Amino acid sequence: MYRSLADLLSLRFQYEQIVSFRRTFDLPTYNSDIDTLYHFVKSGAKNNRFRKRYNEALDIAKIIIESYENETIDLPSVHRQKERTV
Repeated sequence: MYRSLADLLSLRFQYEQIVSFRRTFDLPTYNSDIDTLYHFVKSGAKNNRFRKRYNEALDIAKIIIESYENETIDLPSVHRQKERTV
């Protein structure tokens, strides 16, 4: 499913607000970069599954990751250009 950049930025903001509230979540960093989101989805349940709004943060992280993995636009400034064979 396609999500606009504004939607994704809003989701990232929501995720960061949830996990960084009073620093109650046990995470290496409270940023919402893609590596941190992967870590949160993969192993965030170990120490955080009983925290308030954990399920909401997990759903948001999964949405952002899905959008990242399904990205089809090839922007040279964002993604590495594919080598062309002549």
